[in-house]
Amino acid sequence: MEKRYILAFVLIALVIVAQMVFLRQIEPERPPQKPPTEITDQRQISTDNQPTNQVNSNNLEVAKEIQRQWKITVRTNKYEVTLDQSAVALEWKLVEYLERGKANESTDSVLVNLIPKGAKNCLQIVLAPNTTDAILRASKALDLAHWQLTDSSKFNRTEENIESYSLDLRENTSPRQVVVSTEIPQQVKIWKKFTFYPDTYYADLEITFKNISPTGQVVKIGDGQYDYSLRWGPGIFGDRIPHDQAPSEKNESAIALRPSEPSKVEFMKRKELGEPDNRTDGVKIITGKDEKPEPVLWTGLNNRYFAAVLIPETSRGAHAKLIELGELNLPATEKSKTRPRVVASTQAASLLIPESDLTGENFDRFRIFVGPKITGLLSQVEAPDSTEEKPEKVYLDAMLSFGWMAPVARFLLGILNLCHKIVNNYGVAIILLTLIVKLATAPLTLKAYRATLDMKKVQPQLTALKEKYRDNPQRFNQEQMALFKKHKVNPFGGCLPMLPSMPIFFALFDLLRNAIELRGASFWWISDLTAPDAIYALPFAIPFLGENLNLLPLLYAATTLLQQRIGGGMETAAADNPNMKMMQYMPLIFTFIFYNFASGLILYFLCSNIFTIFQNLITKRILGEDDLPITG
Repeated sequence: MEKRYILAFVLIALVIVAQMVFLRQIEPERPPQKPPTEITDQRQISTDNQPTNQVNSNNLEVAKEIQRQWKITVRTNKYEVTLDQSAVALEWKLVEYLERGKANESTDSVLVNLIPKGAKNCLQIVLAPNTTDAILRASKALDLAHWQLTDSSKFNRTEENIESYSLDLRENTSPRQVVVSTEIPQQVKIWKKFTFYPDTYYADLEITFKNISPTGQVVKIGDGQYDYSLRWGPGIFGDRIPHDQAPSEKNESAIALRPSEPSKVEFMKRKELGEPDNRTDGVKIITGKDEKPEPVLWTGLNNRYFAAVLIPETSRGAHAKLIELGELNLPATEKSKTRPRVVASTQAASLLIPESDLTGENFDRFRIFVGPKITGLLSQVEAPDSTEEKPEKVYLDAMLSFGWMAPVARFLLGILNLCHKIVNNYGVAIILLTLIVKLATAPLTLKAYRATLDMKKVQPQLTALKEKYRDNPQRFNQEQMALFKKHKVNPFGGCLPMLPSMPIFFALFDLLRNAIELRGASFWWISDLTAPDAIYALPFAIPFLGENLNLLPLLYAATTLLQQRIGGGMETAAADNPNMKMMQYMPLIFTFIFYNFASGLILYFLCSNIFTIFQNLITKRILGEDDLPITG
């Protein structure tokens, strides 16, 4: 029985091979196609009264000639991009940023690459994106196509085993272009024209479809709603390190922005995908209030510090689709099993281009931003159809997430960057920012301190009233208010002046954890202000803390205890109210909470404690008090 099976398989294989050889011999040779004509301002060059030729699963094919593989690497002052024969981006490295934890190395392998290994669909074109699965497999011709590199002689040849080319713009002042093309025989020819700039974090992409039907028929390449989609992902470099805080949905996911609400970023929510252990593929179309697809300004992927964004022409009316690929698990870095889950590693974003009949030549323009989430950079990026007379803003800075006090955080970030320009070190800049905040809130702190002194003056009478009306709480409240009114004491005077400083605290809390300016910045023994300041690797792991000895949280705890002792108020409060004894242990509790936080944030807390201690001493000397604390 086994011999007969083997013989049958051998005969079938021989028949398939013979058929392939015979078909290749009789396949007619196609005439060469002309290069694309110069593109005018018209989106379509139409032909009247032409019948429509629908590109579908029955007639959609791609040239299958065996061709040599090629790739081209483009180097600018901001990034290095590698494209291959599928006309997709394999790598997009940022030359000014290194992977965290490897800042002392200088090899190319540690440059931040925003396309993780295994993500081979960045800048991919998919025809008829809304078709069913069966048709989609047949109509994804461009995914299987071998694109030709136009004018390869203009680029430097670097390898012989494959056609490997390079284009270096680092010494140039003008942009350069890379053009690739493919075709669907007898129907459509497609070009991708990339324009790279020496000193920007974005590149431009122009996609051209040309009708090459020999009968001149109108060609439809869409599915009734969309012609094609332009995709980024799945995945973006996670930039994760041990003990990073868990990523938020907005900070690390596929996102999009609608022009009707240019300050509200749309993103894929976990509750829309089901349970993580039983998660299936999810799709989210960006819609308006009427639940119908709404054009977007852009879509893409982002993480805490970087973003990859596709920006269409505003006049094209492109829609966006956010995709969750539940079965995909692209690791952000090595040893990812011990680190928090990276949401964006399983997500992708697509621009959906509305359908239009192809009678002559159609083209669409896109701007591709791949770079750091810096406010100044993001706010300057405009749509590809923007002009000086009519600027088209796209509000990329909306993706910056500094919490619910974002306006205050951005203002403080401006002060932090100003301090950095003066001292040229972000660690020192944080210290200066802390001092500025302390000086700005000093009048409020002094007012709260005076209110506390006023309360102390009436404390003996208040204690007597409490003893006198022990059995009559209502009468005690009346007498207490009369006492406050007589001596002009505001019982909330010690707290109310401090309320305005709370927004500053929350703003700095989010700012110092999420600002890319601090990523990789060093200060004394600290190699990265966005990472814990480990000074020694312990031979064992401490529960909840890990296996590293971090110095800043310990200094913070020590200064908090010193602040309490110098103030002297905590012991008094604890003696009067046993429930306040818990507050004495807060330094220890906060040490555990903050132990693995970003060192830049802990540096702010530490400096705030130190400045508060000096503020206590100075205020007591001025007001002549020795036993009341100043907080905040």
